[in-house]
Amino acid sequence: MSSNEPLYQVDIEQHLLNLGRRLETEVEAFSKLTVDRAEAEAEYKRLYHRALIQSPDGTVSKKESLAHLASASAFHAWKIAEAQEKATQQKLMALRTQIDSTRTMAANVRAAGG
Repeated sequence: MSSNEPLYQVDIEQHLLNLGRRLETEVEAFSKLTVDRAEAEAEYKRLYHRALIQSPDGTVSKKESLAHLASASAFHAWKIAEAQEKATQQKLMALRTQIDSTRTMAANVRAAGG
């Protein structure tokens, strides 16, 4: 929708349909990313705790350090999945805002007889 041309109801409805499709796609992506994040977190915790109980005798901080080192790649994967999930959540919120704005424009166009 160009800001230089008059708005017509059919254009706004088409824009809403496009936004709805994008929203649906992002909801599906968010759902997958939520599962991916949960699986990555569980894998990290499993590896961390396994390394913790298998570490040789020593201080608690040394055991924790060894466990962190042993599970570092799983921790990284978890944090990346978490960041992707949050980014997708932000996209969803932005799309909802765009949809709300477009609905307001549609009401204004209807009121103006367009």
